Amino acid sequence: MSITKTLICLVGTVAALAACGGSGDSSPSPSPAPTPATAPGGLYVGYYQEDPTNNPEDPVPGAFSLNLPDSNTAFSGSMYFTYIGCQSSNVGTVSGTKTSSGLSGQWSGTVDGSAQSGAYTGTYDTGTVSYAGTYTNAGGKQFRDLSPCIQYTIAANGTWEMFAIDAKVPAGFSVSTSGRTVSWGSVTSAASALVYVLDPVIAQSTGNPVVWQTVLGTGTSVAVPAGVTLQSGKQYIAVVGVANSAYQRIAFGSTRFSAP
Repeated sequence: MSITKTLICLVGTVAALAACGGSGDSSPSPSPAPTPATAPGGLYVGYYQEDPTNNPEDPVPGAFSLNLPDSNTAFSGSMYFTYIGCQSSNVGTVSGTKTSSGLSGQWSGTVDGSAQSGAYTGTYDTGTVSYAGTYTNAGGKQFRDLSPCIQYTIAANGTWEMFAIDAKVPAGFSVSTSGRTVSWGSVTSAASALVYVLDPVIAQSTGNPVVWQTVLGTGTSVAVPAGVTLQSGKQYIAVVGVANSAYQRIAFGSTRFSAP
């Protein structure tokens, strides 16, 4: 289980020139809008998606979060690789540097007892207000047999995408919670959904911020299992990413909620 999706790049600056005649006077040309020195910071949540061409056997998505600075400097984050209870708690530590509208760095961690690591790069898109990019796994494609718990293939590469908390893509897509149940809007062509619950305090410090994650084939709601601890009154973030049959993200959203 590895990482996900879509590399986008956009720069927008428009200069307009106006002049008036008759009297000989002319209006000054408006100044171009300044280009931001750096893309915005803050806590971003998203997903990684294994490359379905490299790993057609089981290309899964997974939780990915980044705690980005406002300035061009170092940052950290995490990726989560655990889906079922018999697995170990597998988390990858992400480190990198933010430079203007770009992100680059390394990730490393242990996936069910196997050391994994790689590199990633990405770019901020002012149009979608999101970061997106690609990643690699230095170990290449790998088959893991953890019978009777699980069998799976780790992809050699993939894509990823990140949004600010409470983002809705498209704008009409919504994520909500009621008790321990996470719900989201129906999306045409939906084939799967990544759902996870994040602890924002840990996400902005160190450690594994993902309380629980799952991947569903169908449906628009799921209950966090009773065995997963949610501290009453504590704030969490519920995140949902919906993909089509080609493993392309078609909807994404997140919402803050307090555990019952």
